[in-house]
Amino acid sequence: MNYFDLFPNVELPSFSDKRTSSLDFIKLKNLFKRGKVRDDIYGSVTAFSKYLVLDGERPDTVARKLYGDENLDWIILLSNNIINVQNEWPMGQYDFQRYLDNKYDKDQLGEIHHYETTEIRNKLGILILQGGLTVDADYTYKYTDSDGTTQSVNKVVSISNIQYEINKNDAKRSINTLRKKYLGVIIDDMKQIMTYTDSSQFINRKLKRGDNLRIAEPR
Repeated sequence: MNYFDLFPNVELPSFSDKRTSSLDFIKLKNLFKRGKVRDDIYGSVTAFSKYLVLDGERPDTVARKLYGDENLDWIILLSNNIINVQNEWPMGQYDFQRYLDNKYDKDQLGEIHHYETTEIRNKLGILILQGGLTVDADYTYKYTDSDGTTQSVNKVVSISNIQYEINKNDAKRSINTLRKKYLGVIIDDMKQIMTYTDSSQFINRKLKRGDNLRIAEPR
């Protein structure tokens, strides 16, 4: 089922040069409506599986692989709360290279973007400081070891611009995918969400009419 087929319509005053009167309306999809995965499913770890997006895969190709229907790409996006595919979906190698070329010159790619901690464990092997935390270049971590000795460790690594961009893009590859048995529930929920309730603009459950401000109110 195509995502936009689920959206209700709204009639709005026409601003077309070909309109015949101020009473002309046009029918449009109401894109201000937006669905979501219900909280009890979204918060359930058993409702989702982890999936690693391969190079060049798009939401529609993932949906075809997992659900047999590329039109269910919106399920993939809703499951990960993705609104802007361009910024929130991992880039393929070609697009990633173009992105780097537009953002950096050759010398800038190797420049240091930031510094990160490395993992520190005490003599018993207990984790004291996790790796990957952003810190200053001269960051020093002090702690008391298991034998009572005081340790002072300056052990950070530099992350270049290109490594930062690679890490950021790769982090987007791990996504949540809804298990197939929940598809019917989500589709039924969306059909319910994408309907109107009774109001002054209500025409039917899939159509409402916006106010025509060009028509003067009677005195």
